[in-house]
Amino acid sequence: MAINAETLDQLQGEPGWLRNVRRKALESYERLPAPSKTDEEWRRTDVSGLDPNKFSKLEHLDGQKLILPEALPKGVILMPLRQAAQDHPDLVEPRLFSLVHADRDRFAALHAALFTGGTFLYVPDGVVVEQPIIGQHFSHEAGTSVLPHTLIVAGRGARFDYLDEYIAENEDEAGYRTGSAEIFVGEGAQVGYVAVQKWGRNTWHLADQRAELQKDSTLRLFNVTLGGRFSKSRVEASLAGEGANAELKAIYLASGQQFFDFHTLQDHRVGNTRSDLLFKGALQDVARTVYAGLIRIEKHAARSDAYQANRNLVLSDKAKATSIPMLEIDNNDVRCTHGATVGPVDPEHLFYLRSRGIPEPTAKRMLIQGFFGDVLDRIPFEHARKLVEAELEARIG
Repeated sequence: MAINAETLDQLQGEPGWLRNVRRKALESYERLPAPSKTDEEWRRTDVSGLDPNKFSKLEHLDGQKLILPEALPKGVILMPLRQAAQDHPDLVEPRLFSLVHADRDRFAALHAALFTGGTFLYVPDGVVVEQPIIGQHFSHEAGTSVLPHTLIVAGRGARFDYLDEYIAENEDEAGYRTGSAEIFVGEGAQVGYVAVQKWGRNTWHLADQRAELQKDSTLRLFNVTLGGRFSKSRVEASLAGEGANAELKAIYLASGQQFFDFHTLQDHRVGNTRSDLLFKGALQDVARTVYAGLIRIEKHAARSDAYQANRNLVLSDKAKATSIPMLEIDNNDVRCTHGATVGPVDPEHLFYLRSRGIPEPTAKRMLIQGFFGDVLDRIPFEHARKLVEAELEARIG
């Protein structure tokens, strides 16, 4: 069954403005061409085998599971995104797909047209949520699309942590999956956001995570990619107010025939802003990864401070990691550093552990855990940190 206007009939009970958003996005999807190898972003990323029409059945119109603290503070709104579009259009309509643009490419348009199972979180000015809020998104069937979208709005001085967990019921299922988020961080707010992607190993996964930070705000965003035969994630922070601080961290572990693609953007739109990016990955078997990151310092963004690093541990002669850090600087009064490494396990470290009687597989596992250790320690909150540590231990083992 082809994806067309009739596909939207699976999505009933929505306000007229959201129907219009979906309709325009579907028109963009039908108009935009498939990504071309002449496009720098897609030059190393092959999507020729992806036909979204094979996955026209939508799972989970409002199917996420929310795990909450005992009681949310007064004024906090947490509900399925489609319901929020109906109940709180004043909060949702101006923001939905204003950061993750529906016409960016064909797949972004498809996500905007057909997103399902999304979450809306609004934390008012000055409100603090002490315990993390957890949204779990499940896939139950092969051959379907599961397209959750998270919209987070943090008021002035708000403080909270949020976890998006994307979980496959069947590790071997095939399907089309997304997991996108738009995060608005108000003046002086402090937000921790963690996304853990564990879709099935035969799925196609594409996601956009984009945040906008206002004056003196802090965002600690952590991305974990483990699932999918193919996974492409774009992680972008727009620093729009002086004193804004964005920490962008990621861990990925690729094995078998997995292919992971990461594109990042640290966009310093005004001065006196700071961003710190560290993406670390390990590759086994014949897995491949691509990382391309851009620090952009705009003309009036004096005294910006930006750091970008991508580190790759290659555990097989047939695995391959490609890393492309980039700078675009239009102001001289800035401090920017970037770098990338791709390399195997240090043979001296491995020899030392084996000389102490540790079997080679165990020694390699210890070195991988050590490689990830410094970035694991920077996960914003304990629940997410323990979850990620357990997932890595199971998969490395």
